[in-house]
Amino acid sequence: MRLDDYDAILCDLDGCLISGTTVLPGAKDVLDAAGERLVILSNNSTDTPETLSCRLQAMELRVPPERIVLAGTAALDHLVAFPDARICLYGSEVLRDYAQELGLTLTRAAPTHVVLTRDETYGYAQLRETLGLIASGAQLVVANPDVSHPGPDGTPVPETGSLLSAILSVHPELPYVIIGKPEPGLYRNALTRFKDGVGRVLAIGDNPRTDAEGAARLGFDFALVGPGTGIWRGLERFLRERAG
Repeated sequence: MRLDDYDAILCDLDGCLISGTTVLPGAKDVLDAAGERLVILSNNSTDTPETLSCRLQAMELRVPPERIVLAGTAALDHLVAFPDARICLYGSEVLRDYAQELGLTLTRAAPTHVVLTRDETYGYAQLRETLGLIASGAQLVVANPDVSHPGPDGTPVPETGSLLSAILSVHPELPYVIIGKPEPGLYRNALTRFKDGVGRVLAIGDNPRTDAEGAARLGFDFALVGPGTGIWRGLERFLRERAG
């Protein structure tokens, strides 16, 4: 399992390349070694590819927007196919701006879809509102099922899946659509970035339930990294032991 053996490398973000504003050991080395073969494939549902690219640039990690695939923006891209969609979006300002750029109608009055992303303002009032909108016929679209990602000090940072858990605690039989990992759509989206097609694909991630499961569904090789869950403690160890 060497990086040179692969035509495409799909690398997770939080817990692999960065943790908050901290660049993790080995991140820059992997980006340098993989070059244009690497696409960041993340369940991030706060940023757009453009805002994440700028954020990474400030950390001296250079990844252009066209090599970044994110669950939050993918969820909104998914809804463009519904011409009469009216969307209640729980999410960041940059995602709201992105939705409007796509021409999506944002509303809290009789939406056809409720889109759940990592909204740091989501609380009891929003939970009640969500349940009411769903009861009125709106379909729930969830950016990703991750309940957390690792913070810089090791403390878990709540993710979209924790908000979904609150909804399901009240409405356990609720049907909903997942866009991000482990669903195959996000992986296929990433592979479209390779204009000449790909042969062997390596996925790298730190979450067995989403990163590893998604790669397994598509038959990709997978490297599980990260303290606590990983076969390799981090990218630095992975590069040194198996990908050199």
